Amino acid sequence: MAKKPSTPTQAAVTSRTADYTIQGFLYQFNKTLLSIIEASDDAEIVVEGLIEDIDIHGPLQTTAIQCKYHEGQDTFQLSLLYKPILQMMNHFKSHSSLPITYKIYCYCPDKVNAGTFYITEQDANTILGSTNKALASLIAGVRGIIDVAAFIARFHIEFGVELAELVAHVHLKFLDHGFDCDDTPILIYPNAIHSIAMLSIDHDEGRRRVGKAGFLGTLRTIRKTAISRWTLSLRTKEQLLKAKRTELKPNIVKNVRKRTFIISPENLEDFEEGIVVFISDFLDKCHSKPAHTETPIFCLDCDDQVFSSIRRRIYEKGIIANDGLVGTDYVRERFTRAPMVTRTQGQVTREFSIRLLRYEVDPEVLNVPKCDDLVVISPKRYPQPRITDVNEEQLATESLLQAKYLLGVSDVYE
Repeated sequence: MAKKPSTPTQAAVTSRTADYTIQGFLYQFNKTLLSIIEASDDAEIVVEGLIEDIDIHGPLQTTAIQCKYHEGQDTFQLSLLYKPILQMMNHFKSHSSLPITYKIYCYCPDKVNAGTFYITEQDANTILGSTNKALASLIAGVRGIIDVAAFIARFHIEFGVELAELVAHVHLKFLDHGFDCDDTPILIYPNAIHSIAMLSIDHDEGRRRVGKAGFLGTLRTIRKTAISRWTLSLRTKEQLLKAKRTELKPNIVKNVRKRTFIISPENLEDFEEGIVVFISDFLDKCHSKPAHTETPIFCLDCDDQVFSSIRRRIYEKGIIANDGLVGTDYVRERFTRAPMVTRTQGQVTREFSIRLLRYEVDPEVLNVPKCDDLVVISPKRYPQPRITDVNEEQLATESLLQAKYLLGVSDVYE
């Protein structure tokens, strides 16, 4: 009797869907990056533009590009693109007099190297006649209103290559523009992807506008490896982590170093269960010798209930923390004071080993005293503290275990 095929678990399906979503974003970021590199010197590119995912504004023509990634779709069907086509129709309705070309850059496994596809008036009318309720408002906005023939003359679909080939193409373009072949995979390309990702979520449309010369010029000045959700989704993840660990080592091994950590649970899969061990392991590595004279600050960006639980567990771990509390009131002067230290037969006993703070309580205190290293383990950009003249490291890792690896506290990252 033939064995019945196993049914994928819901967790497996969810994981695969999440992977496709991440790959879809990376596909868009790489296409955006390629559009910038290939642009003319006088063109302006808007990341997450007012029209589509990528707006390329040339002197005489604007090209609006929307990226669609359908790796999990075995066979291409035009219905996969009904929504973005209708969105473009709705934009065209109010801007038909402007010189705008509309393009969907689409990946589907059975359409690799299929080139350019132009829809017909019959295709357009089929889209406008769809009974899909999710598209009803988009259809109502244009059916019987727009000039269908004029729209399809401005619109086409370009079937793209698979993600790995697109990435390879981006790398070659970097080399064509004079970037070093050794720096590109670990330094230039990941930073470029990180920059595109950060631009895509910037609410200021003006800051999302870039030119080729300025964008590439900024990349040439970057000397730090970018660690973020997006760079850790690249195939070079292991090399990136190793490179960042090597980059951080010179400051980590210094005995006298004022270090401040801001840590948020966002995107950290092991925050609540791992934060106490993270602090304990860091102290064992970097604040356990008599020569380690500077008390590290751990500032946690979490709610009060979670913070109180972590503070209790830190105490139970045998770590004495200065939280600045006098009774139930936080007092900055108490938080910033130096610990009393006693030395007996070469052994050092400190009144407290760390300063522990919840971010919302007093973020500005992180300027007092000013640290040497500010380590932000979070994808968030914090408005406070506005610390200048310090070495700031943004480590948007997936876990605290990865952060420990980067800091030389652990030899494994998963």
